[in-house]
Amino acid sequence: MREAAVIIRFMPETGLSELHNRLRVREAALDRLLDCFHDLSDPRRTFQNILEIVVEAIPADASSLFLVTGEDGTLTAVAATGPVANKVRGMKLGPGIGMPGVVARDRRCVAVSDIKKEPNYSRERHEIAGYETTSLLAAPVLYKGDLNGVLEVLNRREGPEWKRHEIELLERIARGVGSIVNLIGERQ
Repeated sequence: MREAAVIIRFMPETGLSELHNRLRVREAALDRLLDCFHDLSDPRRTFQNILEIVVEAIPADASSLFLVTGEDGTLTAVAATGPVANKVRGMKLGPGIGMPGVVARDRRCVAVSDIKKEPNYSRERHEIAGYETTSLLAAPVLYKGDLNGVLEVLNRREGPEWKRHEIELLERIARGVGSIVNLIGERQ
C-alpha cells in the first residue's frame, strides 16, 4: 500500500498573529452586535451603538445607517459617526441617489477604494455635509430578502483598499442589523 505524502505548510508567525487579531476583532464585533438585541427600547441609541461597533472593527473615519422610510424607497440616515455626524443624521436620499441608493437598488455590497473614479458617487451630498470622502464600503441591510436600509463606512484609515475580511464583516453586521430593524418594527 502506498502512502500519500502530506505536505504541511506553516504560516509565518506574523501571518498567524495577523489572522488571530482579525478573528479577535470580528468575534468582539459580533458579540457586541448580539448584545444590541437585549435592549431595543431606544432605537436611536441601538443604531448609534451599532455604528460605533462598526468603526471600531473596520478602520474607518465615519459611518452611517440609512433606513428605508418612504414607500418610494427613500432612505433616511438614522445614525452616523464621524466629523459631520450631526449634519448627516436625518439626511434623506431619494431612490437610487448616491452610493447608499445604488446599494439599496442593487441589494449588494459595494467597496470603492477611490471614490473620485466612481460614477454613482454623490458629491453634492458630501458637499452639503462638508465632508470629503475618499473611500467607501456599503452593504444592504436586509431581512428575509426585504430591504430595510444601507450600512455605510467611509474613509478607510489604514490605506484606501478595503480588505476582504472587512467587507465580509460589514455584510455580516448588516444582516444582524436587518434582524434588529425587524424586531424594532414589530415592537412599535
